[in-house]
Amino acid sequence: MRIFSICCVRDENDIVAEALRAALSWSDKIFVFDNGSVDGTWETVQDIARKTSKIEIVGHDNRTFTDELRGEIFESHRSVASPGDWWCRLDSDEIYIDDPVRFLADVPDKYGFVFSASFNFYFTDTDLQSYEKDPSEWLARPVTARLKFYQNNWGEPRFVRHRNDLRWGGLIWPENRGRTFPSRIRLKHFPYRSPAQISSRLEIRQQQPALFKHEANRSLAKAARPGWSDQHVKTATFETASWQDRVRKAAECDVDRDDGTFVSRNELMPPLPSPVVDLVKAGLQATQVGRAILSPILKRRQNKLGRA
Repeated sequence: MRIFSICCVRDENDIVAEALRAALSWSDKIFVFDNGSVDGTWETVQDIARKTSKIEIVGHDNRTFTDELRGEIFESHRSVASPGDWWCRLDSDEIYIDDPVRFLADVPDKYGFVFSASFNFYFTDTDLQSYEKDPSEWLARPVTARLKFYQNNWGEPRFVRHRNDLRWGGLIWPENRGRTFPSRIRLKHFPYRSPAQISSRLEIRQQQPALFKHEANRSLAKAARPGWSDQHVKTATFETASWQDRVRKAAECDVDRDDGTFVSRNELMPPLPSPVVDLVKAGLQATQVGRAILSPILKRRQNKLGRA
């Protein structure tokens, strides 16, 4: 079993080296695409790639980002994988708690899709006080050393098992990915790390409000609203977010005390797909007739999401 990671980056220079070095401990290969970084991320990625053959730079341009880009990268490099290997959507601001090698080795063959349990680490009012005392000293520390307040309030797909017939081109995830494993792999996510970084993140993502709904509006941060939904997006009044809107209250968060213990909040995470529906869907996707039945349903869902 091998693990191939696909990582799309843009302006994450304060964390990208930490994230890539952590992922190198369990990835057999990391395919990196830089989406027009201007903050030093591109240079950092090149420097790390020169030191290891496990990182392969597959592109560098400023095209408009879409989630389907990872499928393009997969289709261009699928020949490196064999049935039973895994592909990871590796985000450049995430570091895994669970070792993916050990976790995935225990996933039975009947499952082909793995979701995360994301522990979102925040820039809090406590961090802001420390930052304002000495910004240079605070920023000089690794991200994982300075951000300790989190909530386990999100989760989404992260791994898909390779098959020779896997179809990913033009899709966010392969349509014939198989059944979803009922346990989640845990990771640390660091979306908001400093005033300057938060401002840059919001500016970039507010250019694509349809894709990044939770960043476009000050009141729509998914992680700040357990009841966040597309329905809320449709009815909310648009107000452009600033970095101050993403500062969380430390008192509302759990704390990473560096003892390996993390508080899981299953009630705050989106539910996993229904096992029954997932099994039926996987069975239909496995046959040509089944795919013909599912195709119009999936298209209607995609069109609905596109209008949301």
